[in-house]
Amino acid sequence: MSLSVEITNVVPLFPTRVFLQWNILIPEDGTHTVKVERSGSSGGAWTVLTSESDLFYYIDDLGAQTGGDLTKAALFSLQRQVYYRVTVTAPSGASAVSAVHGLVPDLPPVQAGLRRRLQYDQQILWRRLNGMKLAILKRKQWGARCTVCFDPTTRSVTQEHCSTCFGTSFTGGYHTPVITWGRIVTPQNVNTQTTERDVKETATKRIHLIDVPRLQDSDLIVEIDTNERYIVRLQEQTEIRRKPVHQELTVSTVDHHSIEFRVLADLSFTLPLL
Repeated sequence: MSLSVEITNVVPLFPTRVFLQWNILIPEDGTHTVKVERSGSSGGAWTVLTSESDLFYYIDDLGAQTGGDLTKAALFSLQRQVYYRVTVTAPSGASAVSAVHGLVPDLPPVQAGLRRRLQYDQQILWRRLNGMKLAILKRKQWGARCTVCFDPTTRSVTQEHCSTCFGTSFTGGYHTPVITWGRIVTPQNVNTQTTERDVKETATKRIHLIDVPRLQDSDLIVEIDTNERYIVRLQEQTEIRRKPVHQELTVSTVDHHSIEFRVLADLSFTLPLL
């Protein structure tokens, strides 16, 4: 098996932006360059949107290219289609290109329109009424390895509380935060978690988010107003004909003495997703 890249999520964000997310499979150790391209046709021609190191997502603002004209951007029109592809280049020079991924999911028009409407309505509800502003920190799965605690022989970390990789084995530990809105549900119970060094009690909560960014086990969520932090333990989805609409996360509250509380959630260069 060799390096490959898979686009995992392409979601319109009202009114003119598109959220694009991918996963790099069989990565090498070291920095990967990611190039994102867009086309109005599945066969090209392709326009390069960005080429940066170790990205896991990109937000394409179609409104910027139309001068803010919402009619021309028309993301929520059932007739509008946009295509994307992602190219990854590894430290060795090896590269991989994703399959082409369209904006519109493989759904009948009525279900596709309902899916978009549900996502839009939920965004507005959380932002205006009962939502919390959250910073999403995706745990790194590729990139430069930690120079302090990563053992290349066993391919594991040697320090649980390393302040360079925060236990992830990758320098920095987490990607740049994504700011979004979601709903945090009252704690269900308290779990006892034992590690080699200590015993921790953690409250389990439920967090509801839109479908971007797609989260998985061990990703970190920060409640911006309070700096409370949560580790994702389980990700589930609401769906229409097996196409995701929202995420429902089971999370555990991070103890203030845990290494995850030392992760710097720098929001100064991050624009809100919603």
